[in-house]
Amino acid sequence: MGPFQPPRARFVALRHPCLILGTAVGVCLSAVAVAWLVVANRVPSLGAFTLQRNLIAGALIGLLMFLPVARFLRSPARIFSSGIIAWLILALTYQVMEIRFERLNSRLGAFHLFILGAVVFGLLAVLDWVACLLLGTRQHPAAVTRR
Repeated sequence: MGPFQPPRARFVALRHPCLILGTAVGVCLSAVAVAWLVVANRVPSLGAFTLQRNLIAGALIGLLMFLPVARFLRSPARIFSSGIIAWLILALTYQVMEIRFERLNSRLGAFHLFILGAVVFGLLAVLDWVACLLLGTRQHPAAVTRR
């Protein structure tokens, strides 16, 4: 295919399920993180509910991280790809938030946040891969032959 491709053929990659889900989850993760940060820093009347605010935001992020696993349950590569796209969007949003909130990167930088998400999604993909292997051997046990 050369430079004179039909318009639909150029954007086929943009319709990949991993990209679509990863982008949607990344935008939602970013929205939760921005709301979490704004409420923590700009709403002093909710200072007494710090633990509850952190638990709710953490649970929302955990639930959103579980979406690629639930969607691509039998495909570890797609879990990882979708998760990395989502976490990259979150890390870029975090990088932008570091401009407005100067002390944000003193605790965790955007790169470290990205690596943390990559490790978590890598572990989830590996666990899915191992589960697929175990279920595959359970359904089709190896035949034992004597020599």
